Amino acid sequence: MRASMKVAKLDFFTMKSQLFSYLSLAAIVLMFGFMGSSVTVLCITGAWFVALQASSIFAIQEKNNLDHLYGSVSVGLNDIVLGRYIFMYVNYLITVLAVIALYFGFAFYRNAAISIQDIMFGFSLSFLAFSAITGIQMPLYFKMGYTKAKMWSLIPFVAVMAFVLIPSFVSALSGIVKSLLSHTIVLTIGGIAVGSMIQFISYRIAVVLYLKRK
Repeated sequence: MRASMKVAKLDFFTMKSQLFSYLSLAAIVLMFGFMGSSVTVLCITGAWFVALQASSIFAIQEKNNLDHLYGSVSVGLNDIVLGRYIFMYVNYLITVLAVIALYFGFAFYRNAAISIQDIMFGFSLSFLAFSAITGIQMPLYFKMGYTKAKMWSLIPFVAVMAFVLIPSFVSALSGIVKSLLSHTIVLTIGGIAVGSMIQFISYRIAVVLYLKRK
């Protein structure tokens, strides 16, 4: 576990140069917030942004041949994969917590009521969306590298977008979605549970694919 944490720290250090890009997320969240968007929309926006940023660390790793750097700190391939997943999850968590903090600011500004249940529901759905996208992306990057996988990595974004939009055009599915949304507590717990399961399965697949690649 210590070796994995070393990899995660190296990833954070490597991505320091990309921190300015999060200003664009802050601008988007501020815009949506002033438009009156729900905390769920804001959280999913944050998760979507972090998933988009997922490719950056792989691009930098490939460009600068960071595998030699990982070798210098005596970490195994399993540790590299786990460290990368830890880095991604912590990145997501910090980003969504920052988004929720901005939501509190909007709520106080409007003197609006704050619902912890709505916040947990927004967090759950954002984590599910984040897990669904990165759960497919990460094994692809570990298997193929950034250059070969960057086009394939668009598939999860399209799939999640389709999953969100299709019910709007299919009345039968729209009714099912409305029915499900009436059980927010179950959905909140289910979203976190399914998201965690996706991340675990994705990690196991990524380890196998990365070991085969090396």
